[in-house]
Amino acid sequence: MQQQQEAQRQQQMQRQVNCSTAHFVPTFLTPRQHGGALPHHSGRQQVIPQVVVPPPKPAPPPIKYPIEDLDVAPKREWIVRPQLNFLTDELAEFVKNNRSTPLTNIGMETTGMLLEIWNTLNVQCEVYEIDSFTFDDFVDAMGFTTESDNTECQLLDEAFCAVMKQLVDEAGKVQVSLPQMVEEDEDISESAIDDSTVSTPVADVPARSTRSRLSHVENASEHSTSPAGPPAKIHKAQEALLGFDWVAALGARDMAAANWHLILVGILYQLSHAPHFKAACDKVLSYLVPLDMDPERENIKFQFKTMDINLRAAALQPLTMLSTTTKALKKFLEDCSEDQTEVRKRKMEYQRERRTAGDNMHAKSKDRVQIGEAVSAAEAAEAAAAAAITDAAAAAGSSEPEEEQTSTSGRANRRSLKRKRGGEMTAQEKERKATYDAAKAAADKKRKEFQALVRDIDLLKAQILELEAQIIDCDSDLREADVQRTRILGKDRFCNRYWWLERNGQPHGGLPTSSTAEYGYSNGRIWVQGPDVMEREGFIDLPAEEQAAYKAKFNVTVPERRKLEEGQTSLLNANEWGCIDDPVVLDTLIAWLDDRGEREKKLRKELFEWHDKIVKYMRARKEFLDAEAAKRLEADEEPKKGIATRRQAEQEKAEAGDRCLRWKNTMGLERNNHLHSESPPVKKPKKKSAKEVKEAKEAKEAAAAVNTRTSRSRAK
Repeated sequence: MQQQQEAQRQQQMQRQVNCSTAHFVPTFLTPRQHGGALPHHSGRQQVIPQVVVPPPKPAPPPIKYPIEDLDVAPKREWIVRPQLNFLTDELAEFVKNNRSTPLTNIGMETTGMLLEIWNTLNVQCEVYEIDSFTFDDFVDAMGFTTESDNTECQLLDEAFCAVMKQLVDEAGKVQVSLPQMVEEDEDISESAIDDSTVSTPVADVPARSTRSRLSHVENASEHSTSPAGPPAKIHKAQEALLGFDWVAALGARDMAAANWHLILVGILYQLSHAPHFKAACDKVLSYLVPLDMDPERENIKFQFKTMDINLRAAALQPLTMLSTTTKALKKFLEDCSEDQTEVRKRKMEYQRERRTAGDNMHAKSKDRVQIGEAVSAAEAAEAAAAAAITDAAAAAGSSEPEEEQTSTSGRANRRSLKRKRGGEMTAQEKERKATYDAAKAAADKKRKEFQALVRDIDLLKAQILELEAQIIDCDSDLREADVQRTRILGKDRFCNRYWWLERNGQPHGGLPTSSTAEYGYSNGRIWVQGPDVMEREGFIDLPAEEQAAYKAKFNVTVPERRKLEEGQTSLLNANEWGCIDDPVVLDTLIAWLDDRGEREKKLRKELFEWHDKIVKYMRARKEFLDAEAAKRLEADEEPKKGIATRRQAEQEKAEAGDRCLRWKNTMGLERNNHLHSESPPVKKPKKKSAKEVKEAKEAKEAAAAVNTRTSRSRAK
């Protein structure tokens, strides 16, 4: 007992020593510091110290995607975005050469203006009373130049005239807000111009040559103001408008005989008094009515027919944007919103009917399974009853000759059901016959029920398919009536915008009643717009500190990453546009996008949703252009001898010429009986009926009689 108490006392003392040294971390000494030997603790047991190890840091939480696109780590392979196409090959070379080569055809900003005009006129075509047209035809028309008075591009003329008509109604009332005209102090004469107002002397040129050289037009904005005095004179718009009221002429729709060209000068001249329109309008006016040309209507018309695409776009774009503020267009937007409301109600009703039909079909499908089992059971009972009769007939006929025994079971069955030659059927035969008739009647009833149920299910299937087609039509109507704004597909990591302009507000392939509806497409491309200024400052052109932090994190700055991942066709700003017109390139773009980023995840979703439609019209455009190229090659070949062959070749060559000349404004002709670029036909006086002629004759005779009586009374 004493030994056990002693052992317990030593264990208790040991626990106390351990507790007192639990938080003591001694300084370990080497044997040399203690004279080559470890210190000896006398009187107590040596305690081994315990080292406290800090707990490991918790692992960072996993990243919850999607996140900001540029915060997604770049891939090591540096996968490059598919190269973009451009409106012309010259623009493509301009971008690939770091914008060092000059542009001689279409400017970089012109693409955006053309797209804006084309989209507005096609979406609101009912307001402008103009047929839809392809973007390719529109570009050709805007660049169509000729010095011939007989060749007119109807698409070019109708686009300008349809837009201008929206600015003034038929009553002569201006429908938009125009800047006030500033009266000039100097007297303007048609025969004399103060040469002191001209910034640079201009040599005389022939009357029918290209009067305004491009150098004068390009320098027009530079000489519009003079630092040493009053603004410099750069065009003769004011002289051209002397004695001409463009508002009254436009209200009267007097567009023929080069009038609409002079109306265009009047609108641009008044818009030039607004600061934000002045530079563009002065540049156009300096070509239409230059200082070295008599400001006559025919001369202005000739200047317009030789104007390049950049100036025409600069003239039409502000007018188009101004026309979108009219009451007519606002009413059109309101009507489309009401149409969308009605279509949504109709779509909801179709969806409700489809859901009801689907529930009924599901219930009838269950019933069909049950009735099908009942039919199988009834047919089995019928077969069993028939087999019993057949067996009985076979047994009864076993005594007959072998020739009769070889008859079929059906023949034996029929023979057994007839009256016997010597008397009536036996009770057993009657019972078997009654059993067979009952089984057959039950089976026939079940079969009829099953067939009726199958017919009902087929009708429900057809009804569901019809309702689904109507729902699809409603979706198409909703998309086409969504004209309030053009919806963007999305943005990529570098804030480039992606547009499929046929997405909303217009049919995918243009109006089916258009004169060029057989082309099968409308635009047929995805357009890529560069980042906006604010987006560049917020995402790409970061301050030096943020760029350094980004490089420390990803070993590359944002501009460097953009250059590596976008390749040679990187767009600098929102004034630059590229396009994707090939289905293979579209699929490559989708693969390049990273759905871990917020913007690119939304863009990928939209591209997947519209992929089949986009590819369909890309292919339609390619097939049409290939066919047109083949026609041009055939037209260029030397025709064979023969009158019929020569005539056919001339016709094919005319068809393979400028495609924009094929377009006709059928909508304008149907609604107004004349084109926008023509003056309204003179209304003939209404022919009086025979009754009206007789009444007028009688009134004239009565008036003559009254005059005769009055004359006689005065004579007396």
